[in-house]
Amino acid sequence: MSRSTALRAFAAATVATSLVVVAAACGGSATGPDSTASPSPSPIRIGAVYDLTGSHSTLDAPSLDGARLAVDRINAAGGLLGRRVELLERDGQSSPVVARAAARSLVRAGVSAIIGLSDNAQVLAAAPVAANARIPFLTSGATSPLLPVKVPDWLFMASFGDNVQAAAGAEYARQTLGAGTAAIIYDAGLESARMLQQYFSESFRAQHGHVVLDRGFHPATDDVAKVLAALSPQPIHGGDGDADDPVIGHARAVRPDLLYVAVGPQDASVVVRGLRAAGYAQWIMGGDSFGSAELFSAATETGGGVSFTTQAAFGMAHSTAAMRRFARRYQAAYGRAPENSYAGLGYDAVSLVAHAVLAARSADPAAIRDALASTRGFHGVTGAVSPARRGATPRRQVAIVAIDRRPRLAAVISPVFVPRP
Repeated sequence: MSRSTALRAFAAATVATSLVVVAAACGGSATGPDSTASPSPSPIRIGAVYDLTGSHSTLDAPSLDGARLAVDRINAAGGLLGRRVELLERDGQSSPVVARAAARSLVRAGVSAIIGLSDNAQVLAAAPVAANARIPFLTSGATSPLLPVKVPDWLFMASFGDNVQAAAGAEYARQTLGAGTAAIIYDAGLESARMLQQYFSESFRAQHGHVVLDRGFHPATDDVAKVLAALSPQPIHGGDGDADDPVIGHARAVRPDLLYVAVGPQDASVVVRGLRAAGYAQWIMGGDSFGSAELFSAATETGGGVSFTTQAAFGMAHSTAAMRRFARRYQAAYGRAPENSYAGLGYDAVSLVAHAVLAARSADPAAIRDALASTRGFHGVTGAVSPARRGATPRRQVAIVAIDRRPRLAAVISPVFVPRP
């Protein structure tokens, strides 16, 4: 099946709605042999800034492919408001200076909205440029819940915030894994890791869990076993002195039920292997940085018992129907499965902008901004999302992936308790 045929076969509900709007706007008129053909309307331009080179490319390249797929499918079904959609692409090159220049270029090109970028610092370089030009910026993958606070009114998130994913992880740990105690280790030099550590600790305690260790380290230089050495023993005073317990006076050693690890994607697999080699058999949990082939291999080869929070579980056992449909579309278009959840986030970012255009019946940037702010419970391929409104972070579903012999979608959670940014 050709790419064009596959795209037409899977026409999206959002696109179908656009055709209804087009018909209403055009009044169902047709061009006959005696009529004068009117010029084609100008396209609706959506800017896309993605780091296609440099350290962030493993996340942003799949995200751009997802965005391209959404645009192709929209155009195959007739476009939006009777106009084609044009995606203007720029490479941020994993550099704030380049990302800022890319945003300026898109503003000059007359885009109606800008999407893209998965790195918090890159977003903070590009989004203020769009805001100053009164153009909405929708980050497809960045997760800092402080982003919409720092660029209010014009910056939106398609992804969950770190506070939301940490809350979902804590809820899963307490209610599904039955963990009563947790040790948290995190990359002290990584802002996103520090955020996850803070939000997971707050969420776990709010659900009456006990954090027995909360410690930063530097993955490049620190031995993870030595970081956790304080757990052997971790005294709890008032022990009953049972002969089966390792007793130190009136205290007994404690191994936590769960190890929560907040590190970058380049360190996740190394840390998991290090923990298992050091004899830590407890369940390990992490954030969305765990979503890599290297981590999957490390987890399966060392006995499993690993879970993490992510946007979507494409190509895994028990994936939702929406995730399976997107995986088939992506495979048909590119000849490969989605590399990670960011492919779906790019698709959802374009779909959210298209939804806003239809809701506003306009490609005016201010009208799109208002429609994005009013969107609630949009059902994308990565789950239901409500973009941020006036500086608030979005509330959305979080997928939990568990790895034993193979990765599987273990749960989809909308956390009840979410820490404030």
